[in-house]
Order: sequence, then C-alpha cells, then structure tokens
Amino acid sequence: MMTGRQLLAVLFLGLAFPAGAQTAMPAAAPAQQAETPPSPDDDPAPAPRLEDRPFGVPFGHAWLGAADGDVTLIVFADYACPACRAAQPVIDQLIAADPHLKVVYLILVNEEEGRQAAMTSVAVAQGDADWGVFHRALDAAGDTGPAGIAAALKAAGVDPASLPPLSGDALIDSPVLAELNRNDRFLVEHKGTALPAWLIGTGKARNGFDPAVLRAAIARARAK
Repeated sequence: MMTGRQLLAVLFLGLAFPAGAQTAMPAAAPAQQAETPPSPDDDPAPAPRLEDRPFGVPFGHAWLGAADGDVTLIVFADYACPACRAAQPVIDQLIAADPHLKVVYLILVNEEEGRQAAMTSVAVAQGDADWGVFHRALDAAGDTGPAGIAAALKAAGVDPASLPPLSGDALIDSPVLAELNRNDRFLVEHKGTALPAWLIGTGKARNGFDPAVLRAAIARARAK
C-alpha cells in the first residue's frame, strides 16, 4: 500500500504529464556534411567553338608569315578574283621583308566559280598539311576548276581522299561552310566593299595592296 506521501507524488506526476501526452524532444540537428570542392576534372570547360574564336585568329593553318608575329595583317580574298591573285606577290614581299608579320586569310566566295576552291582551301587549313603551299599554288595557277584544285593539292602533298566531303548534305553543320559564312559576315561588319581587302586591328577593311601603304600601316600598328 502507498503512503500518503507516495500518493501525492503519483497525483502530481499525473497532472504534470496527462495521459496520452507526448514529450516534445528537441529535434536532433542534421548532420553537417563537409562540402568537397569539385575537382577541375569533374566538369571540364567545353572547348571553344570555331565561331567563338576572336577576330584575327586564323582558321587552322590559314595564315602565312610569323606564327607569333607582333602585327597581324588580315586579308579577305576569293580564289576566283584576279585582283586577289595579283595581291599575293605583294603580300609575299611584305612577309619576306618583315619576319615579325603574320598574315591571316579570311577566304570568301565572292564569285561562284571560286566556291569549290574556297571550300577546299578551308578544308586543307583545318588539317595538318602545309596550307601555304596549297594556297600559293592555287593562286599562281589561276585555275579554280577541278584540275587547278587537284594540282594545288598535289603540290601541297594532300590526298584528296583525306578531305571531308564538300557537297550536298555533308555541308550541313560543316565547319568549312561555317567558316566561309563567318568570313563573309566579317567583311560586311568591317564595311568591306570589294575584294581583295585588308585591315590591321579593327576598323574598316581597305582595298588596294600598295606596298608603301601597307608598310606604313604595319609600322603604325607596331609603334602602338
């Protein structure tokens, strides 16, 4: 039997904690997870697309002169353009006299008969062959037809079978066609009105390949 003191204790507990009541317990703090910084190799940055490269950076090997030149001369040209072919000896003279000059070519299709030559040139530029040999051989021959293209490929040691298809559905999403379109857009953006055209840095594309004018422009760019 319970004493009076024990009975009072039981009644007190019953008042403090009614039947069916649950005691609220403080929620346990969630476990802290250490944040591990992501490894650089976990999510590598995507390689820049060709069309994302800055203006003046060549497409593959479509350039002549010094690889690390301190002045870059940008030339817009079309293989079916007689004036473009006439400008090449002037450019070669500049390169021969200036070991720090880099010439970047933006090939275009201004005349329809030069389309296949332009596409072949850009396709050669994205490979490992000597694009300069191909470019000069095609320019010197003045023949943008199949025979002239074949002769230029042979001069550069390029197997035609190694080139990507350059017609039909193969041109959909082709970097070759994208480059030609990009070059045409750049000529418009730089207010070019005729071919061949050139510029150094930014500004308006200029016509005329007078050696003295070009040397002066190169000197001004180098002085800056």
